[in-house]
Amino acid sequence: MNTTLNTLVLPDDMVWKDELDWAPVGQTMTPTLDGSLLLEDNPLFSGRPITLVGIAGRGLVLQLKALEAQLSPRMTLTLHDGLSRTVYWRRPGVKASPYGEEFADPTDADPYNLELNFTWSDE
Repeated sequence: MNTTLNTLVLPDDMVWKDELDWAPVGQTMTPTLDGSLLLEDNPLFSGRPITLVGIAGRGLVLQLKALEAQLSPRMTLTLHDGLSRTVYWRRPGVKASPYGEEFADPTDADPYNLELNFTWSDE
């Protein structure tokens, strides 16, 4: 199964690097006036970060940068598991740098290190 963002097909090697860093429970710790600690746990229903990393051609990077330039676009991200997730950019949404040697006149096929930062908002 391909990884897609809306209709853009992302590289097959994209890795969800922070998949297991998130917990479905948020926690607030507040010190009280008497020095004790007030601890509150609450369920989190949305806001999970999704950071995808991999290598992509410059042409795809430019398409992603154009999508990132839109104001608060609601997007559909489908990962290798086949499940669709509603996501928004977590700014900066697209980070890219040349992979290996840099060229003054890169082509659309030149490889770039790519990082995509999303917030999963499904509830």
